[in-house]
Amino acid sequence: METYLALFEKAIQKQAKVVGKELALEHAKKAGLGVSKDGRIVSCVGNPQVVLLKLIKFFASTGNIEALSEVTALINEVLESDSETTQTQIATKV
Repeated sequence: METYLALFEKAIQKQAKVVGKELALEHAKKAGLGVSKDGRIVSCVGNPQVVLLKLIKFFASTGNIEALSEVTALINEVLESDSETTQTQIATKV
């Protein structure tokens, strides 16, 4: 989860440079992220993959490619994790 939070925070910081800190933090909260008074991402409410998809939607709506690139590592990690889980499930069924 710490990996998610660190990557979410980097992405939100990039988003803030484009749309402003207030709107970027609003997007973070709407996506399901807990934000401290100083603007740091401190928690993720719900499934981090769903939060990631919501953030991607917000970033895409503002045309922020830099913020999207910050979550690329997270997207890759999620895809690899899902692939490993699927492979493990297949192996246990055989």
